[in-house]
Amino acid sequence: MFSLLRSEELKTLAGLFPKDKPLYAVGGCVRDGLRGVEFYDIDLAGALLPEQLKDLLDGTPFQVHSASLRLGTVVIKGGDRHYEYTTFRIDSYPAGSGEHTPSKVEFTDDLYTDACRRDFKCNALYYDILKDEIIDPLDGRKDIEDKILSTTVDPKKVLGEDGLRIMRMMRFVSVLGYKIQDDTYDWAVKLADNLRDISVERIRDELDKLLVGEHCYEALKLMNQSGVLKIILPELALNDKVAQKPQFHKYDVLEHIFKVVENCPPDIRLAGLFHDIAKAKCMQDDGNTYMHACVGEEMTRRIMKKYRYPIKQTERIARLVGGHMFDVNGNARDIKYRRFIAKNYDIIDDMTALFDADSIGTGYYDYSRTASKMRDIYRQMLKEKVAFNTSMLAVRGEDLKELGYSGKELGEELKRLVGMSVDGTIANERRSLLKEAQKQRLKSENGERK
Repeated sequence: MFSLLRSEELKTLAGLFPKDKPLYAVGGCVRDGLRGVEFYDIDLAGALLPEQLKDLLDGTPFQVHSASLRLGTVVIKGGDRHYEYTTFRIDSYPAGSGEHTPSKVEFTDDLYTDACRRDFKCNALYYDILKDEIIDPLDGRKDIEDKILSTTVDPKKVLGEDGLRIMRMMRFVSVLGYKIQDDTYDWAVKLADNLRDISVERIRDELDKLLVGEHCYEALKLMNQSGVLKIILPELALNDKVAQKPQFHKYDVLEHIFKVVENCPPDIRLAGLFHDIAKAKCMQDDGNTYMHACVGEEMTRRIMKKYRYPIKQTERIARLVGGHMFDVNGNARDIKYRRFIAKNYDIIDDMTALFDADSIGTGYYDYSRTASKMRDIYRQMLKEKVAFNTSMLAVRGEDLKELGYSGKELGEELKRLVGMSVDGTIANERRSLLKEAQKQRLKSENGERK
């Protein structure tokens, strides 16, 4: 799995470095190479300062672009790949602040010193590209073999100086499936409040990466147990130990949510995380959870806005949350399904996947009957070539203008034809639609004459 690190391009780049200051690959790419899994991002490190690196690579096929000169970080571009290079350094943080960015940076030519300023031992591994050998100054290889997360130095210092490392640790639990070393976990609990000093964008990015991990359920459980969840998503943490009717749910609300997330496809796990977020609030406000989907939809929009998610993604996730209780009792007629599908056809696959995960998350079912029925009806509607909106109709506004339609009346007729197509009362076929529109136009004209 080290083939990327042994590429001719990297060997050429490493060959330009002085023999006494070699180039290393570092961090996650080395860790994942040892784990035998694929990696894509390659971080580089060495003793050369950014200015020295620029001079060294001037006139070569490699280009150096500034990233953060204060932190000693530049981007090296070569061929189709780019690499982030950081000079060996010592970081200093304001005492007890938990801020993510160091207030003071000192550069060093000592690899061991650089390793000690990193977060976890499994990430403090270096690969000498020219010598094709791994340098393991802190015994991180053993942590990889034991599947353990432990800090490079005293966990109080490592987690205390950068609060984001607590979220990164939870993310590594999800992605790597590692356990947290006891002392490291205890300090994460004590220092969880430091996450309040971290920007919402950085917390959002770590949460997104956590949610796609194979072991996201275990990570979410740890986030709740450690108090992290209460800090970053207090609305969600409020659902802990909120009981549900045992005939429908084996778990309390928060445990159910975690089970649902685990069973969602990775790209809709955020919807799984938020789908029942309003249950605790609804119980407090109303004494029941009847409106939790509607309330949850608005809560989702508010939370995602706080964490500065893109508007398009926010709307998609919020709609999934708002629609997840459709026909929960399985009594709806086909026409109701057809109209729901038409309203949500652009996210219908995500919606049915959420239905399935929600059903499995009760602890009693293997799939959702609602999702199964919806997929059947959706396939039938596609076979019928149903128009889910006016742009999908087999006629256009210009066609209706020739029949005498104009202005608001034209728009209303197009919408009416869409509704008939959705309900299955007319085929989305040009001749049939024009005949129906003409019939409606004559009816309207006769009504005006009277």
